[in-house]
Amino acid sequence: MTTKKIKTYCRFCHAYCPMEATVEDNRLVAIAPDTDNAVYGGYTCIKGRQLGEQIYHPTRLQQSRKRQADGSFAPIGSEQALDEIAAQLQAIMAEHGPRSIASYNGTYSYQNSAAHGVARAWHKSIGSPSYYTSVTIDQPAKVAIGPARMGFWNAGSHMWCDADVAMIIGNNTLVSHYSIPGGVPSFSPFNALREGKKRGVKVICVDPRKTELAARADLHLQVKPGQDAALIAGIIQVIIAQELYDKDFCAEHTRGLQQLEAATRRFTPELVAAAADIPVAQVLEAARIFAAGPRGSAVTGTGPEMGPHPNLLQHLVQALNAICGRHYREGERLPNPGVLTPPGPRRAQATSPQPQWLSQGTRSRVSADIGELFVLSPYGPLGEMPTAVIADEMLTPGDGQIKALICVGGNPLLAWPDQEKTLRALSGLELLVCIDLKMAATAQLAHYVLAPKMCLEREDVTLLTDIWHDQAYSQYSPTVVEAEGDKIEEWEFFWAIGKRMGLQMSLDNGPIDMDNKPAKFDLLKNITAGSRVPLEQVRQSDGGQVFPGMDIIIEPADPATRGYLDLFPDGLEEELAAAYRDAQTADPGNFPHLLVSRRMKNTYNSTGPELSLLKDKGTTNPAFMHPQDLAALGISTGELIEVYSAHGRIPAVAAAADDIKPGVVSMSHCWGGSPDPAAGTDARVRELGSNTNRLIDNREQAEKYSGMPRQSTIPVAVRKPG
Repeated sequence: MTTKKIKTYCRFCHAYCPMEATVEDNRLVAIAPDTDNAVYGGYTCIKGRQLGEQIYHPTRLQQSRKRQADGSFAPIGSEQALDEIAAQLQAIMAEHGPRSIASYNGTYSYQNSAAHGVARAWHKSIGSPSYYTSVTIDQPAKVAIGPARMGFWNAGSHMWCDADVAMIIGNNTLVSHYSIPGGVPSFSPFNALREGKKRGVKVICVDPRKTELAARADLHLQVKPGQDAALIAGIIQVIIAQELYDKDFCAEHTRGLQQLEAATRRFTPELVAAAADIPVAQVLEAARIFAAGPRGSAVTGTGPEMGPHPNLLQHLVQALNAICGRHYREGERLPNPGVLTPPGPRRAQATSPQPQWLSQGTRSRVSADIGELFVLSPYGPLGEMPTAVIADEMLTPGDGQIKALICVGGNPLLAWPDQEKTLRALSGLELLVCIDLKMAATAQLAHYVLAPKMCLEREDVTLLTDIWHDQAYSQYSPTVVEAEGDKIEEWEFFWAIGKRMGLQMSLDNGPIDMDNKPAKFDLLKNITAGSRVPLEQVRQSDGGQVFPGMDIIIEPADPATRGYLDLFPDGLEEELAAAYRDAQTADPGNFPHLLVSRRMKNTYNSTGPELSLLKDKGTTNPAFMHPQDLAALGISTGELIEVYSAHGRIPAVAAAADDIKPGVVSMSHCWGGSPDPAAGTDARVRELGSNTNRLIDNREQAEKYSGMPRQSTIPVAVRKPG
């Protein structure tokens, strides 16, 4: 028996926790925290500690499957499956054109650093713009619309390590393990929060739940869901009216301050407090604490970004940071410019708004206001189509109708808004291919399901989180155990299909060898070519490493390229007017409750509900409600209830929770199964949970540019079934 210990890291979620694996004869027998790691200090989240169970779980696919004429699935070799898929894609493209072929790259696909680059290269090689990801389900305003409308600061906003204050809106990093720099880091978040509080960081938490983070905040604004934009508008008004803003920064680097002040004047502390159902004193206190800073950022999470007015909310949060000057300045130290990102100066200047990002590129066939979004990355803007309307792109006949979908590391039937429409769309495809660990709800509709390797069965590097750490940190992980069965990596699928289709594929930094399958390391070298630290050097480290001397000093602005931040872009007045109307509306009508999304620490979106840790806890997807709401309805914890909206209805299991406001129902998304009555999903609600996307019309109240519907803060009512 050969036993070895290998330093690796978990890729279950975005935390990328370093771990030490014990392997005996190519079998993982233990997974434990890497206590030698200088950044994480031995921290791991509960999801990472489930890796061993997930690798060897009996429901995991060991080989590819093909749908048979009777709807059943039979084993098929991956090479034969790839042959057949490539031939069908060529036939579909010949008949319907390149745009008819789409891919959806779900949350799990982000955990493989080569997956998205090769998928994009394949799309480019066939000329298809139909590239979709999970980013445009929950945060297109943050990554695409915000920078396009306002511009962005080249040196970046203050990170947690340099903060005196942080305003965290609808983000619970202690559970979700996802935070754009500025909030509590997702890397050992409990320790980061504890150390931050020791050095005096003031934490303002805005959340309708008293979350784990809210319970530790200096000020918790337990707002009524949906009033986040009005609240931030009110805070901006207080800061400007009391002259607490950074006058020098605004004068030199922003435009539209006077218009923003005039337009937010109606969002008085009294109006905002009444709308958000919080004391007026809290609005004033939040404004004064944040403005006092003098360093630290406001950040948002997926909760409010999936709720009402996400475009407006994201702009107002960026504007709040701008008027308070929460950006690195000339001569200041930037802790981490990135280990694997391209070198270059970081200057104390703005890049002006890029409105063409919202009007150029491929337009949606569904609406002229919706089109390709350009997501800002260290490598430049990357285009992708908005997932909110992909089902409509499948169902709408005509030139460009999507006929084939490749689903990578996602579960659209549970994740996309408007579940019943999604079912119709997926069921009508000529070809649906899923790369999935198990026969998930979407995979059960597929024509082919390919079994992928899991993170410990492949080498990889921490590319996704490269600029999120507050130190220049990176880790390369070798393959820990060789995959058993007939499994492939996500990037291998696109390369293999491209080879069979006779394509020439290229990454941003150079072509991909299409004659001989490249090594994974060579692909990653291509992707990271010209990085501050060569990938070879990162690979030499045993475990994660901090690279000293990588911090940089912010350079002066370049007069030839300096721009401005637009505080009041076109369309903002109309968005503020809509938020103002909502803030004045008190009548709930027939739907007196608001359903909001939540995260669960035991599972990662739709990945992991089958694990024993969850079954032992009896965890499904309860409908959490305040005890007084349950009492008023005559409902007890554990009872079956029906949650219904103007669009649909779902069964759920009631659960009392005094950490949420009365009038709120809190449930996680991405649970349940198929809405097809024949699937019998509703009868298994205690086991499977329910899918809140059945309550959503994906075209109602859709946002401009992204088409994103309201997926949280959904007006609902609750009753006993029958």
